[in-house]
Amino acid sequence: MEQIDDGVIVALCTPLMKRVHSLIKNSGEMMFMDAGGCMDRLNYRVFLLLTHSPAGGLPIGVLITPNEQCQTISRALLLYQSMLDDSAFFGRGAQGPVVIMTDDCASLRQALSGSYPGAKLLLCIFHMLQAHWRYLWAADSKVLKNYRQHLFHILKGMVYAESEGELEKQFEAAMTDPTTCNHPRVKGHLADLYDRRSEWALCCRSDLPVRNNNTNNYCEAAMRVMKDSVLHRSKAFNVQQLLAFIITRLDSHYQRRLLDVANNRLDNVCHSRFVPKQRRIAASEIAKLSDSTYKIASQSKPGVQYVVDMAVGVCSCHVGYTGGPCKHQSAIAMTLKVSSWNMLPVNNAEMRQLLCTVAVGSRQVPTSQWFQPLRPDPGCLQGQGESLPTATSASLEIQVVGTQTMATESGRDVSQPDVPDENLLSCIQASFNKITDMYKQAPGSLGPSIQAFCRQTEQITTISGMQSALMTFGKYSGAGVRMTSGKRIGVQPTAIARRKTAVGGRRRLHVGRIPHSSWAPEHGYCQTRVGRHAMPKRRAPHSLANAVATLGAVARTHSAK
Repeated sequence: MEQIDDGVIVALCTPLMKRVHSLIKNSGEMMFMDAGGCMDRLNYRVFLLLTHSPAGGLPIGVLITPNEQCQTISRALLLYQSMLDDSAFFGRGAQGPVVIMTDDCASLRQALSGSYPGAKLLLCIFHMLQAHWRYLWAADSKVLKNYRQHLFHILKGMVYAESEGELEKQFEAAMTDPTTCNHPRVKGHLADLYDRRSEWALCCRSDLPVRNNNTNNYCEAAMRVMKDSVLHRSKAFNVQQLLAFIITRLDSHYQRRLLDVANNRLDNVCHSRFVPKQRRIAASEIAKLSDSTYKIASQSKPGVQYVVDMAVGVCSCHVGYTGGPCKHQSAIAMTLKVSSWNMLPVNNAEMRQLLCTVAVGSRQVPTSQWFQPLRPDPGCLQGQGESLPTATSASLEIQVVGTQTMATESGRDVSQPDVPDENLLSCIQASFNKITDMYKQAPGSLGPSIQAFCRQTEQITTISGMQSALMTFGKYSGAGVRMTSGKRIGVQPTAIARRKTAVGGRRRLHVGRIPHSSWAPEHGYCQTRVGRHAMPKRRAPHSLANAVATLGAVARTHSAK
């Protein structure tokens, strides 16, 4: 922390962030940085420094400043660098990462270029296209509504040009375009952007380890985590409280995420681009060139083949040539069971142990055999060329309960030989004799129940299903309980009749902010002459694609920089 005239500057690097620095190789390749505000009463700015991973964005530092001036950010970065050692940025130390991605904030980029002169500064293409669309809507540009789409797609085509030669041809065509010539200010704006083409053109990033990360979405998602999961949509009272929330809650959030991915609990990342699509191809269509290099045929272009290096995570297709996850890496990982840092779930014990180490530290992490599957897939032997250690009696986990030690494997007692127990067989026979005697006493009452029991028993075909049925037998005697499937909690039957909003079935009403589709008088929003409870005015959509398609303005989610 450092005291300045306007307030204080705080630089933060927690133990979890230091472990991300030293253990995650992506921290030395690429860093994302963005600022957010409205988190405390004094409106301090919070800068999040992130790197990417299959588990999502991982924090490597936090800066808290009273403003966004270049001098203030530079002093905050100097404080941040003073806490790091040579293991930072995966061994790069003071050099910093290879690539840094931000939005087009002049003060931030100037401070970063002074602190990390060897890093390549890139622009988020979404924020650049969004700023260009707003420029076309500005009154100073003097662009009529009918020409805005055409002028926007000129720059968009330059952004997605496949080569630098094609980019130059598109720029020359843009300078001679009649619409562009009729708008000299837009023409000058495009010329200024072309001079900075190395910062935003995708064809100029082919030799950089961006791994198909062309936007700053990791920072946008992290800001939502800060405001929702850390601050719970409430402002901190002062900077000290804001810092306490970041230290206690932010680390806990990313720790839980890393542990979920290490244990292959992927409910929250099921829509991630790192999760392979359920597409399996024949193993004969994949040719193995070396230990980690494969050749795979294209599924959409006949006669085209791509070379994939699973160890590096690179494919020769247009998606994976910078190291990002693509469908060809996904097909190899699913078909041949090859471990890859670009694919989830993680099926390599060392990788899972690494993620667990980043989350909790090396002292609390079990050995790599803890993360080995009990029954490895035979396809792993074909895909990796080496066999994974199987779960033998020597690698079983020993559970100690009081003074009794019991070895278990997949929930089954293996301390005794796997033979039928005569005592249990006699107990089962006694239970059925009891049911038979009761049926003889009251056949009319127990007849339908025994028929239902027999039908349920016939439907059970697995040992685990029979085990579950026997463990729950008799626990729901007495008042009838209706078991429903799914994770939603049912409501009382009388609550449905009291509802004023149409919600079918036994589903509950959502709480919190009222959705846009539920504007109704019951919520107090109705059109009145006084306007006290008038329906709020709908804001412009946040989607840039929707704004361009409908010739509408794009909403502002934060102040312009």
